[in-house]
Amino acid sequence: MIPPEAPADTALDVRAREPLSPVESAFARELFERYQLSLYRYLTRLLHSREEAQEILQETYLRILRQPTFDHVRANARAYLFQTATNLARDLFRHKALRGIEAERALFSASGLDTPHWESWPDLALEAEQVGRVILDVLRGLDPPVRAALLLHRFRGLKQQEISVRLGVSERTVERYIKEGLTRIAAQLKVGK
Repeated sequence: MIPPEAPADTALDVRAREPLSPVESAFARELFERYQLSLYRYLTRLLHSREEAQEILQETYLRILRQPTFDHVRANARAYLFQTATNLARDLFRHKALRGIEAERALFSASGLDTPHWESWPDLALEAEQVGRVILDVLRGLDPPVRAALLLHRFRGLKQQEISVRLGVSERTVERYIKEGLTRIAAQLKVGK
């Protein structure tokens, strides 16, 4: 672990920091000694990895040492340390998730089944948005029992018998309601093309 009095490599940090004063060095050392174990335990539980916890712990202290002044850190040093460590752990989680997504894409691409996401095709995205609006407009215009039967069947997956009990109508009527709703949606979609 890097001792707190050693200034961090500032290649990643745009700001150049003056060397620590003796008071700042003592404060940083005290922070390190006082919270190292509790912060390490917290990170180990959070990350489920001792190596990653150790890395985040080091980076947390490097971030503290890179601060232009310790004035804002002194106000509540423990909270500042834990918040910095938590933010770094979140960044690590995001990075891991991104690597996982990229690995999935690579595997999918290697399978030969990859095609661009439809969202990346502006025409398809626009068409999907327009179709969604048409369907919503038709649903708003349907009589309430017809709309209820259609939504319960299509989106809740209820059987016609269950819908008939809920709506207090016959199964045949429920069948007619569903057919009427789908027919009106299909007709409106044809008009839109």
